[in-house]
Amino acid sequence: MYQIEYCLQYLLYHLQTKNRNVGDFMRKKENNTNSQLVRAALYVRVSGEEQKIKGLSLEAQQERLEAYAKEKGWIIAGVFIDAAKTARKNMRKRAGFQKMIEAVKRDEVDVLLFCRLDRWFRSVADYYKIMEILDAHNCNWKTTDEEYDTSTANGRLYINVKLSIAQNEADIGGERIEVIFDSKIAHGTVISGNCPFGYRINDKKQLEIVEEQAAIVRDIFNYYEKSVSQYSTVKYAREKYGINWSQMTIKRIISEKLYIGVYDRNGRYNGNFCPPIISKEQFGCIQNLSKRNAYSAPSGRIYLFTSILKCAECRHNLIGLVATYKKVTQHYYRCNQYAQRGRCSHNKAAREDYVEQWLLDNISTEFRKCKIEWEMRAAKKKQDASSVDKAAIKRKLKKLKELYVNDLIDLEDYRKDYQTYTAALNQALNQVREEPPDFEAIETMIGDNFGEVYRTLSREEKRTLWRSIIKEIHIDRDNNIVSIVFV
Repeated sequence: MYQIEYCLQYLLYHLQTKNRNVGDFMRKKENNTNSQLVRAALYVRVSGEEQKIKGLSLEAQQERLEAYAKEKGWIIAGVFIDAAKTARKNMRKRAGFQKMIEAVKRDEVDVLLFCRLDRWFRSVADYYKIMEILDAHNCNWKTTDEEYDTSTANGRLYINVKLSIAQNEADIGGERIEVIFDSKIAHGTVISGNCPFGYRINDKKQLEIVEEQAAIVRDIFNYYEKSVSQYSTVKYAREKYGINWSQMTIKRIISEKLYIGVYDRNGRYNGNFCPPIISKEQFGCIQNLSKRNAYSAPSGRIYLFTSILKCAECRHNLIGLVATYKKVTQHYYRCNQYAQRGRCSHNKAAREDYVEQWLLDNISTEFRKCKIEWEMRAAKKKQDASSVDKAAIKRKLKKLKELYVNDLIDLEDYRKDYQTYTAALNQALNQVREEPPDFEAIETMIGDNFGEVYRTLSREEKRTLWRSIIKEIHIDRDNNIVSIVFV
């Protein structure tokens, strides 16, 4: 521990004697009045009440970041907040953080601003993954409460050491939390705000029965025990109680051990965690019935249009299924929003061979139609873009900047007008730069001998072929194909 502290002290001294730091990039932009102002994304994160007490509340962080950006003369491109999110959580589970990185990928941000390094990461590996994205889009980062230098080897070493220490602290904290969770489960205390239908959390943070809901749960168990059908049970719950559950919901309910008072999750077990709603004998009987009635799709089953066949009524994917009659197997597709939830009027199953034959008969016609429509849209976009005076927008941006630099307008007015002009300019540029689909490649694939070649392919090869040509096939409730979206 002494060696780590000595290393940090040495690195701090070394950094303080340097004139270069991460601010070089931003100072160049500040000092150059002819360049575009720096666009800063503010990132705020709090994981719990303890950090609020320490002055790291969401409001306190945001106020400090906004004041810092205003002092530097930066325009705030967005404020991204993750409330009650620990830095130990996977990056993809931090919604605010992901939105900020997407803005970076769209080149809408010049610098990420946050109060301290541990607001951002507590993992060396995650840090370098994000740095690859930032470097690719010429985006930097800055902390208001700490000073770092990524331009030198010593500066990068210092960041690695800080992140390693933060990660170690997080791991130790995680171990403590595990101990606390173990104790809570042993004493029948809930560790989250979620509870199964039929229960509620009382003032003692324990589960108690809601009798009105518990009666429905008992009835659902009784009905399933008689019918041994998830589909029938869904329909029964919908018609009798007006509850629009899916088959997956029914499956979770009949397998939920909390209904017999048992907690058994993540390696933690308590046989008397809460008052039971269902008897252990009935629960065990239903588990045995479910296992005998379980159906698993054979491995290797191939559906030609999985993920590209969509319901034209509700826009959800149609789900593949098979039916065998007199030893003849047919592949079908149905809308689960109708079958499981009754939320769609598409009540017919579409036969795969009918869809396949329709495509073989009409693919060329549909493709030519798509090509003509795209060319007409492209011509209109080009005409609209040419009517936009891009030079005039650029002059307005320059004038707007001069007004802000000379304190003739405040930051709020500048930001609002800047975003309006920039959006108009980007729209005009994007319309001109839009690349056409690869019509030539698709035309080659669906040439004159397309049908002959297609019949020689295996089912897997046919599926690959359709996915390489078509993005979506929309089919209505009468099983008519109404539109096709090509790749």
